[in-house]
Amino acid sequence: MSEKSPSKGNAIVNYFTSAFEEFGKVTWPTKEQAALLTGIVVAVTLATAILIGAFDLGLAELYKWVLEKISI
Repeated sequence: MSEKSPSKGNAIVNYFTSAFEEFGKVTWPTKEQAALLTGIVVAVTLATAILIGAFDLGLAELYKWVLEKISI
């Protein structure tokens, strides 16, 4: 137990220093790649929202229809 544990302040500084070093190692996408991938994410998100909305609307209409039929 002769080794001292690093102080809390040094641990935080070491964490951020190593985090910024890792940012330097990252291969970032080009602007064109980022724009393309963003477009794909937006398109898939919109398509999913439309499909879920249509499914929800269909179930709601089915529910109304069933309630009308059983309450004659």
